[in-house]
Amino acid sequence: MEPSLKAHSEKAGNFWKRISALLEADPDRKKLEKEYKADLNRQVMTLQYPGAILGIFVWLGFAFGTDQKLHPEFSELVYFRIGLSGISFVSLLLFVIGSIFNLPIRKRGLEFAYIFSAYFLLSCSFFTGRIADDPNYVSGLQIAVLIIVFLPIPRSVSFLLYGLSASLFVAAVLAYSPPLSTPQASYSLQNLSIAYLVAIVFSVIVERYRFVTFASNFKIVEKNREISDKMAQIQELKERQDGDYFLTSLLLSPLLKKEISPDSSVKVEFLLDQYKKFTFRGKEYELGGDYIGAYEILLRGKKYTAFINGDAMGKSVQGAGGALVLGSVFNSIISRSRVSPEIQARSPERWLKESFLDLQNVFETFDGFMLVSAILGLVDQSTGTLYFVNAEHPWPVLLRDGKASFLGTDLNIRKLGVSEILNSKIEVKTFRLQPFDLVFCGSDGKDDLVLEEDFSGKRNINEDETQFLRSVEESDGELSKIKKSLLGLGKLSDDLSLLSLTYHPSENPYSENSTAISEAENEFRNGNSGNAIRILEEALLPHARAKNGFSPKIAKALSFMYDRIGKVEEAANWAEKALDWDPGDSEFFFRTSVLWKKVYATTKNEKSLEKASENGERFRIRNPKHAKNLINLADIYRLLGNKSRSVKLLTEAETISPEDPKLQNLKQILNRR
Repeated sequence: MEPSLKAHSEKAGNFWKRISALLEADPDRKKLEKEYKADLNRQVMTLQYPGAILGIFVWLGFAFGTDQKLHPEFSELVYFRIGLSGISFVSLLLFVIGSIFNLPIRKRGLEFAYIFSAYFLLSCSFFTGRIADDPNYVSGLQIAVLIIVFLPIPRSVSFLLYGLSASLFVAAVLAYSPPLSTPQASYSLQNLSIAYLVAIVFSVIVERYRFVTFASNFKIVEKNREISDKMAQIQELKERQDGDYFLTSLLLSPLLKKEISPDSSVKVEFLLDQYKKFTFRGKEYELGGDYIGAYEILLRGKKYTAFINGDAMGKSVQGAGGALVLGSVFNSIISRSRVSPEIQARSPERWLKESFLDLQNVFETFDGFMLVSAILGLVDQSTGTLYFVNAEHPWPVLLRDGKASFLGTDLNIRKLGVSEILNSKIEVKTFRLQPFDLVFCGSDGKDDLVLEEDFSGKRNINEDETQFLRSVEESDGELSKIKKSLLGLGKLSDDLSLLSLTYHPSENPYSENSTAISEAENEFRNGNSGNAIRILEEALLPHARAKNGFSPKIAKALSFMYDRIGKVEEAANWAEKALDWDPGDSEFFFRTSVLWKKVYATTKNEKSLEKASENGERFRIRNPKHAKNLINLADIYRLLGNKSRSVKLLTEAETISPEDPKLQNLKQILNRR
């Protein structure tokens, strides 16, 4: 086959494929038949008023003028014309009545369209067939045939109307035998035949286009409805979720407490800005994993401010769940501490350690799915001594004389909930606050600021933790100003919690007599130990002091002098007094423990050993890697008959200082038993 013939054949094949595709049944037509008819009915309803008004007047001009002049012999023609006006008028009247009385008349849109189009086309076909020799009337029928193409009625109805129209036209021609032999009549009839063919073809095309448009719009509407339904479901789920958020925040709110008496020397302030904001029943709430709490408790007859700042792992509900557990357990610890004499008899170090272990034991049950960084602390209201344990929380900050610095940067304890935490030693840090010192604890939300964010969502997060120090200094320690300073640097990317502790005693609790200490030291060096001790003891008498206050330096000097002259019990008692006045001097606990062991050596009183072990254990909680203290404690427990405890402590000491001669000697003594 020649290339030109082949190309022509391919074009012809493509043409017939298009024609067959046009005539091929649309699979959506049967599925959407009911909806399509409803849409056609809607379209027809928009044409009812203009169609009825047009139908009243469209043929009246022909009825009372043109028809009588052109065909006076066809007097019945006027009735066909007036019939259309009558049908249109009745239809218009029904539409108005339906609108006034709210009757569903207009909803029968397709039925009215069938009546109107059937009368219009079929009557026109009949009377045109009777006078088919008049080209003017045949042209009018052509117009009527083509008008039906654009009416929004089903294709099957259009075909039925065309079939009936052609049949009536032929029947009228056969019945009345108009003269059709003239060239004009032949020409007009050919045009009429073409009009029918064009109308049928365009009916298929227009109706198919109408259906495809409807089907596309219907699918879009259905998809939008599905999306709307999904959005409604999402909104419903969101409302339920917000309800869960609200319930969780409702449970968490009472735990965020600050129970500090107005006359306390330690002032506490909170700032909490949880990252997750939500609306429930028209009110704004927030939810997150940060927790803050502060209370007053009594330990060994002294008032302490107990505080905690925690940051639970996870966002919104997960984080809030951790904060809820943390707050519940901490509040339970506080409640027990307030009513239990046994707990109130504990040292602050032991209270912190056991409280920390209580929290750890609870979070460990979640198998690592709920971790919390936290700072747990105490402030001695009488001396201003700060005790704290830091479990992988941002370092606390001290603001003194306008200069901010970190505290406890050498602490290395894992988060609450990490199972390996008990394998490491819990270490309590201490720090003696001066009047008007401020200490700040805060979650990592204060550091993780979004400095900038590009169009793709990539964020530049602040990695300079010292920026918070500058914000504290600029803000003079006011929490609201600190937050404003942070927001001036970038946006928050996490929950933000800040806790400030201000040591604000009515007067400085410390009153040292440097002159008396200097004189006593000179006397002691000259061998006048009695005079030296008398000078120091008299310096502590009320009448010799400018004000009542603590004098730990004098008490330590007295302890040292009594020890040097062999009065170890007096030395131990003054050492206890020095620690009561200045519990922040950790190393002095070791010396006090050694002194009480010396007292036992002379008195054989086991109470002295118990005091020795108490001071040694307090120092061990603060400094678990102090080898000499561990060896001293091991010897004390040996003397108390607690061999297993002694061996355990020696083993710890051996990992730190294996060559220590005292350790080796003590091991030999224990092995001989």
